[in-house]
Amino acid sequence: MNKIGVYDYYMTAEIISRDPEWPYSKAKTAVLTAAASVICESGPRAATLKNIAGRAGITEPAIFRHFEGVDGLFDGLFHAYERVYSRFDEAYHGDERGLLRLRTAVLTIIDYFAASREFAYILLHAQGVFRGYPELKRKISEYSARDRANVMECIVEGIARGEIRSDADPQSMAVSILGAVTITVMVWIESSFSFDLRELADRRWDDIELLISKPGARRLPKRKIVAAAPPPPPQVVKKSPGARAKAAPEPAPARKAAAKKTASKQLPTKKASAPAKKAAKKPVPSSRRK
Repeated sequence: MNKIGVYDYYMTAEIISRDPEWPYSKAKTAVLTAAASVICESGPRAATLKNIAGRAGITEPAIFRHFEGVDGLFDGLFHAYERVYSRFDEAYHGDERGLLRLRTAVLTIIDYFAASREFAYILLHAQGVFRGYPELKRKISEYSARDRANVMECIVEGIARGEIRSDADPQSMAVSILGAVTITVMVWIESSFSFDLRELADRRWDDIELLISKPGARRLPKRKIVAAAPPPPPQVVKKSPGARAKAAPEPAPARKAAAKKTASKQLPTKKASAPAKKAAKKPVPSSRRK
């Protein structure tokens, strides 16, 4: 059985492996990745302990070492959803304004989807994945509303700057843009990630920009897509000699102190034994022989 996560680092989504504040251990992340993979392929109903354990290459009881059953697993998946979605929100709050701000945010979000792999399904279908958890669904609705508000804010700003056409309803444009993102990512997932999502999204954005831009407005320059290289496994860095030396610089003095303490305990024994040996070699007086 092929094991993932704990034993194969490159199965972990890039957006998680590059997160310096990711709260879960490598073993927990492996189980979450297995759960996300099962949900992506067969839907949330297939996320049973048996299926997840089989995908992760572990036994069902082993899951309980990391999570409190299926509910604990879904809490962990929602935490992953929140961490990625918070980046979606941050994408709208850069230094750009108007149409450029909207373009940068949309394509950055696409980049995050591309780096999420199996977790992209959960990001896209969060309401369905967490339908059995009303409180989580409420939070998801708040995130979605914030996303729409961010898009609307960019559109209104672009209209005021003379970059986006004012003869169309801003809300309709926002729904169209978000719908285009959703459909593009959905096609990518259903193809089993068989093409470069970012390249297709760039072409879709060109069409969107053509539709929403004010007639006669200057088109934005196309961005350059740099092929993403797989990140170096963190366990390799931890196992390197340099990393060990920097991570633990104190054991050497501690070992010296321990050795010195041990030697001091053994020293009196050696001194006590020396006179005994000398006395054993000393000749016995003739008076005592008689």
